[in-house]
Amino acid sequence: MKELLFNASSMIRAIKERRVDLLIKGNIQPSTIYEVLNAFWKEAYLIRTISKEAAIKATTLISELIKEMKILTITGLEKEIIELALNLGLTVYDASYVILAKKNNLVLVTEDEEIHKKARNLVKVAHLDDIKSSTSP
Repeated sequence: MKELLFNASSMIRAIKERRVDLLIKGNIQPSTIYEVLNAFWKEAYLIRTISKEAAIKATTLISELIKEMKILTITGLEKEIIELALNLGLTVYDASYVILAKKNNLVLVTEDEEIHKKARNLVKVAHLDDIKSSTSP
């Protein structure tokens, strides 16, 4: 299988389900880190579905995990990103993942059905459940 680009929704799901092995050697972009941290902040502070301690523990895990991942840059791709966002009706955040996947020939892994629907004609898109563990036979 091609290399993978994880968006925040798949990264969050993998962490929550203790499937971080799926993320090892994968690709992300810088904003993914902040999107994931913000999701854990929201769950701890706003909706209180996890404790503050759990959010901090998840942050420590993320810090270690990203050492094993490649962080891709969107620098120089801004025009393509905004054009795609406007053409497909995606947010700039979501369009940036699609452009990075296309430019780097990566499979975009996302749990967001809108991205699946709108990007599938441009890049290969997968759900976390479509990805086999690197430790699987």
